[in-house]
Amino acid sequence: MKTNMGCGYLIGLLLLAINVPALAAQKNNQTCGITPGKPITNSYGPFDWTNPEHAPKFPIVINAHFTPQVERLIEGSTGALPHDIDYTLRAIPNHHRALNAMSRFEIQGKKTPGAFSRYYSADCFFKRAIYFQPADATSRMLYGIHKHQLKLFGDAEKLYLQALAMSPNNPEIHYNLGLLYVDTNAIDKAKKHAKVAYAGGYPLPGLNNKIARAEKAN
Repeated sequence: MKTNMGCGYLIGLLLLAINVPALAAQKNNQTCGITPGKPITNSYGPFDWTNPEHAPKFPIVINAHFTPQVERLIEGSTGALPHDIDYTLRAIPNHHRALNAMSRFEIQGKKTPGAFSRYYSADCFFKRAIYFQPADATSRMLYGIHKHQLKLFGDAEKLYLQALAMSPNNPEIHYNLGLLYVDTNAIDKAKKHAKVAYAGGYPLPGLNNKIARAEKAN
């Protein structure tokens, strides 16, 4: 077992070394490296996080680059913290937890403007994820959460509704859309989505609590 893990780690480092030149070219946060009508490419992958057939390819990337320390934004694994998230998202563009990590990295102010200019922005990574796998509702929801956190409520609502159209009974999407409607004082809409979220088994009470506080304040 130790030998296999060691081989996987070495392969991950080799892939990293092979891919370093590609990093230098990926600075355009206007196009996000997307050419309409053409697939996203990478030296390893890219692989679809929602495709079970691709799952055997994930560990080489995750074990080397998306470690618990990276996901928790504590420190990088093979280089600077954004490098490891960047590598993960170029190999697996719709890796949901890595998308969330990049969003948190930027929102928490850990990305000094210009300090990591060779990496895509969180906005770009979400666009790449959706372009790569348009049928992935979770990527759209996470992009909505990112916009929501930035108080770009119109953009967030659009993304949540797109995700909901693709996955109408998803309690997590209903929950987050409900939170958005509380934040925009659309309480009746928030109640509607809270009802669906909790009927679907969503475990966190935050939405109901926010609705209760909003109604009390009004």
